Amino acid sequence: MKAYQFNEDTGLYEGEIFADSATLAYVGGVTTVAPPEYGAGQVPVFDSMAQRWELLPTALARQLLLGRG
Repeated sequence: MKAYQFNEDTGLYEGEIFADSATLAYVGGVTTVAPPEYGAGQVPVFDSMAQRWELLPTALARQLLLGRG
């Protein structure tokens, strides 16, 4: 099954993978919820608590990430 990887600390989208549905629940940073279509200047960020993607402007995502460091 197709799944979508995200960084567990930041929620940033990292790409698509194919995973076994039986083990998917035991793997961190992976969801079956597809990210929305996005364009230049946008970054999909996964909210694990809400189980949904948000699109953030690249500049805002960069500020949020730098603030975590």
